[in-house]
Amino acid sequence: MYDVAIIGAGPAGSATAHYLAQRGVKVLLLDKADFPRDKTCGDGLTPRAVSVLHDMGLVEDLRRIGHVIRRFEVFAPNHRSTADTIAMSNDLPDFALVVPRLKLDDLLLRRAIRSGARFEPRAHVSAMRVEASNGAPHVEIAGERDGRRVAFRARLAVIATGANTGLLLRAGILRAQPRVIVAARAYFENVRELTDVWMLRFDGAPLPGYGWVFPIASDAANVGVGYFRHDRTASALGFFESFRRSPAMRRLLEGATQAGPARGYPLREDFLTSPTFGERALLVGEAAGLVNPLTGEGIDYALESGRIAAEHAFAMLAQDDFTPQRLAAYDQALRERFQALFEFCAWVRRWCAHPAALNALVALANRRHDLRRKLTQVVLGGAPVRRKLTAGRALRALLGWG
Repeated sequence: MYDVAIIGAGPAGSATAHYLAQRGVKVLLLDKADFPRDKTCGDGLTPRAVSVLHDMGLVEDLRRIGHVIRRFEVFAPNHRSTADTIAMSNDLPDFALVVPRLKLDDLLLRRAIRSGARFEPRAHVSAMRVEASNGAPHVEIAGERDGRRVAFRARLAVIATGANTGLLLRAGILRAQPRVIVAARAYFENVRELTDVWMLRFDGAPLPGYGWVFPIASDAANVGVGYFRHDRTASALGFFESFRRSPAMRRLLEGATQAGPARGYPLREDFLTSPTFGERALLVGEAAGLVNPLTGEGIDYALESGRIAAEHAFAMLAQDDFTPQRLAAYDQALRERFQALFEFCAWVRRWCAHPAALNALVALANRRHDLRRKLTQVVLGGAPVRRKLTAGRALRALLGWG
């Protein structure tokens, strides 16, 4: 019997495992893969993510294997751009990082193991249910490992399965398949003129959506595109090819070579309507829909929700209280931290579907430093709105009018 069984060893699962295990909680961490394993992603770590990683004692290791980002540049559909340094409020770091998930996730997992979590790779979890043994309710987790049936028991489960909703649907936590947005990325080598800049491009990208160029080294980059409209017919790989062949990207990638195929992936960004807990179960990261609806970024929210989940799980275990009211307190904590930000970003995404609006916004940002700083904070996940959102309040927050 474990105190907590965590299903999924990505950033959300490993962060939860670390924060629980370092408090002496008996933690089992399960994943269908063995590590290191790759994960299709933009590989960007915002200052919010860097802050949690610093708390976990990993930033210096990540700086050695990743690429430090200190500036941010946005290109409008008319090819004009605005740029600013990364400067966040709330004592967040003044830099970001780009670290391929092949390296990041493995480092996070090893941190959780060093903290005391037990890791079981190649565990394909197919079902979970709450049962009682000698009057003590617990979570029964069933699946397969290397072709053999396995079962695990824990007082509480944490589900960190990302965009894979199969377990959530089978457990009845999700009632229907959520809508997703799509993205695709590929790595390029021998890219010229890369510096310490994160580049977001609306020129040549599908709207609502954007393309990105995130340096992973001085001459290599993660290049991708996201399309942020719920469309079952959308082809992420088709959008990627169109973006890669746009005039601006042809110039940028002249002489570069693509390292491996482009890979598409879905993103859940339904936190505003998603459940975040079930019976004796907490959902973290993308399993709770925690992907920014404006940028598609999810690692920072995965890490933060993992830390929040660990705090609430530890309290539940200490008090032996797994009632719906206690589980709902975790949901309330997530809503207080992320709800206003996600509402705001969803509003900005609708506004950014119009090329003329994006062109005007970039032009205005070049005349107003306060707006450039606000745009940087919004894109990097700073929370600009704390009250109930209206269109007027959203616009005033974006323009810095209150």
